[in-house]
Amino acid sequence: MKKSACLLLFAGLLPLTPLQAESDAESEYQQWLKKTQGEFQTYLDENDKAFLTFLKRKWQPVDIRPADQRDPQPKPSDLPQAPEQPATPGPDTPVVSIRPLPQAPVPQPVTPPRPLPAGQPVAEFDFYGTHIRISYPSALITRFRDQISNQSIAAYWQQLATTDHKATVQQLQQQAELLGLNDWGTALLFDRFARSLQSDDTSRVLTSWFLLVKGGYDARVAYNRRIYLLLTSDQPLFGVTYFTLSGKRYYAINLNERQAKPGKVYTYEGQHEEGARPLDFSEPNRFALSGDDEQRRLSFRYDGQQYDISVAYPQRYVSYFSSYPQLSLPNYFRAGLPAVTADSLLQQLAPVVRNQSETEAVNRLLRFVQTAFAYKTDQDQFQEENYLFPLETLHYPYSDCEDRAALFAWLTESLLGLDVVILDYPGHVATAVAFDGEVSGDSWRYRGKRYVVADPTYINASAGMTMPRYAGVKPAIATF
Repeated sequence: MKKSACLLLFAGLLPLTPLQAESDAESEYQQWLKKTQGEFQTYLDENDKAFLTFLKRKWQPVDIRPADQRDPQPKPSDLPQAPEQPATPGPDTPVVSIRPLPQAPVPQPVTPPRPLPAGQPVAEFDFYGTHIRISYPSALITRFRDQISNQSIAAYWQQLATTDHKATVQQLQQQAELLGLNDWGTALLFDRFARSLQSDDTSRVLTSWFLLVKGGYDARVAYNRRIYLLLTSDQPLFGVTYFTLSGKRYYAINLNERQAKPGKVYTYEGQHEEGARPLDFSEPNRFALSGDDEQRRLSFRYDGQQYDISVAYPQRYVSYFSSYPQLSLPNYFRAGLPAVTADSLLQQLAPVVRNQSETEAVNRLLRFVQTAFAYKTDQDQFQEENYLFPLETLHYPYSDCEDRAALFAWLTESLLGLDVVILDYPGHVATAVAFDGEVSGDSWRYRGKRYVVADPTYINASAGMTMPRYAGVKPAIATF
């Protein structure tokens, strides 16, 4: 017995064989793995943990509402022409004081993006002519394979939230800042990145949703047979279906492959603490686009003299603006033009109005917008209502009333410094100008000032002339 005990004691002092060590290591690993899986949520921050409780609860039904339409009234298809009157100088208004023209834009040095984190795959994609490179954790490419339900969506969020995603979100935000993107451009950038990772629509929608929330936006998903991405907006949107939850409208904007149709969908209550900001569609020209400029030649005649204008504009803005949902009228009036285009246009029109009375200067700008652009309704040109930003008016072969009104208003305020308001008739949009002197003709009072009608669509009409079919019709008046 003493010999056996000594042998056992001696054996206990011997080093473990490789097989024994491997067996013990596997046992420790299995214990660690079990503990890790049991505490999976310890990898989530507190906001994600709280958000997952919303996602795992039963989702409530909400009704997708039909899209609002801006103006269902048909626009004029054939425009009347006023008899062209020779210019007659008069003492009615003072000579215009041309506003200081903007300096020609100086190319700014491009700040290179920060070095990408090492050891991660890199997504590369084109964003309106700019080559984008974003690194990401490989686990972010997770395909949604389950049947659509709140539980499967919650599980997908949890998978993405446990990846090392923060550096990727920061890269996207830094890239948006370098490009001068507004919220809409930033949302497009996030979605374009998600498309570069995911090959199927459902995974892409869920990945976009995750990234946008992590980027600070009030993004939300809802589902029936499909999953839809919806966002809130600072501005009312038209032509986009939506539902209302907690007093806020969530729009099924065109980041979706297909717009959500009116009907019932299911969504969660509550909101992620990080994602509360609505989209702001203002300042669309901030985008620092790369690429060549396009040229367009425009001509008009006034008082027997021919004027030829050649304007440059960044063509890539056209495809960028075509991504915008439909906004309300004031957004197009306040948008303005990119610096290179504003400089090109104002420098050439300034001599046309310099040393003229305010009335004469306004009439010259009216004649430019009335006759240098061919008219066609949106239905005829685009087969749908499609308000144009001023740059788009310079690009497309045709424009209609609200497009011309937005361009004229911007020119009048930029060159002459005169206050302009929007006249919104059923089926028609014009403008009115507050002159410093008395001007005869049709006018409307608004907030204590007299605004004289100036219609950029009524061919050859001078300030004070209303298009005949709208004579006596009171428009809605709006500032921008």
